[in-house]
Amino acid sequence: MKDIFIRDLKAGQQVNTTFLLLNKERKVARNGSAYLDLEFSDSTGSLRGKLWDSDRLKLDAGVDEIVQVAGAVEEFQGTRQVTVRSLRKIPPEDVNLLDYLPRSRHDPEQMYAALVERIGQMEPGPLKELLLSTVRDAAIAERLKLAPAAMSMHHAFLGGLLEHVTSLWQLADRLCDHYPWLDRSLVLAGVVLHDIGKIEEIVFDRSFRYSTRGRLLGHIEISLEIVREKMRGIPDFPPALKDRVEHMILSHHGKLEFGSPKEPMFPEALAMHYLDEIDSKLESMRAQYEADRGREGEWTGRNRSLNRELLKPLNH
Repeated sequence: MKDIFIRDLKAGQQVNTTFLLLNKERKVARNGSAYLDLEFSDSTGSLRGKLWDSDRLKLDAGVDEIVQVAGAVEEFQGTRQVTVRSLRKIPPEDVNLLDYLPRSRHDPEQMYAALVERIGQMEPGPLKELLLSTVRDAAIAERLKLAPAAMSMHHAFLGGLLEHVTSLWQLADRLCDHYPWLDRSLVLAGVVLHDIGKIEEIVFDRSFRYSTRGRLLGHIEISLEIVREKMRGIPDFPPALKDRVEHMILSHHGKLEFGSPKEPMFPEALAMHYLDEIDSKLESMRAQYEADRGREGEWTGRNRSLNRELLKPLNH
C-alpha cells in the first residue's frame, strides 16, 4: 500500500515511493546534458520531476504506468519537483490504482441521485424531458459519474464534472431565488449540459488525457452534438428554445478569447457563465491551498489556472 503522497512532500525530503507516470519527455539542457522531463501523480496531486544523464539509463517504464521513484524533493521557481536518481516500472497487480487517481471527496452515486431528483422537481416541459433523457442515458450516466471536469484547471479528479455540476445547480437555485425573473429551468438546463461533452473529450481510465476526438473538436462541440441528438428524440422540441440552450453551451466561457464561439446574449446565459466562472475559480484556489498545505510562508506556489500565487488563509 502506498504510504507517501504528493501533498505531504516537502523540499529537502528524500523519497522512495511509487507514482503514476503522467508524462515523459527527453530534453537537452544548455550545457548539452540530456535529461528526462517527467510528471508524476497520485490521488493527492501532481509533481514534476527531472532525471539527469538519462541517455545511459534504459527505462522500461512508459506513460500511464506505475513507477518506483527514488530521489530528492526540491523547490524550483516556487514549485516543488523531484530530482530522480532511479525509476523503474512496478507490475500493475502490485498496486491499488485508487492510490494514484485523484477523486472527488463526495460519493458519485449520491451526487448523481441528487441531480436526477432535482431535475425531477422541474416544471414539466421540453427542458425537463431533455435533461432527464440525457442524464438517464446509461452510457452517459456511467461516464458522468467518473469524468473529471478538466485536465488540471479545476475539478481535475474522478467525479469532478459531476461535483462541478452539483455545485452549479445548487448555486443556480439560489441565484434564481434572488432574481425570480430569470427562467430557472433554462439556467438549470445550461448548468447541467454546458460541459457534458467532457465525458468524451477526456479519457480517464489510467490517467487523464485528451482523446483524439477531444483534441480535434473540444468539449463545446461535443456537448452540442450530444444535446442535439437528445433534442431530436423529443417530438416538437421548440426551435427557439433549442437555439437558447445551444447558445448557453456556445457562450459559457464568456469571451471569444477564452474559447467561446459566442458571448452570452441573454440573462440566463450570462448568469450561467458567471456561475461556471466562480465555481471553477474557487475550486482551483481550494485545490491549490490543499496541495500547498505543507508549504512554508504566506504564499502558495503559482496557480496554473489563475496564473498567480495565492495568499494563504489566516488559519492555514
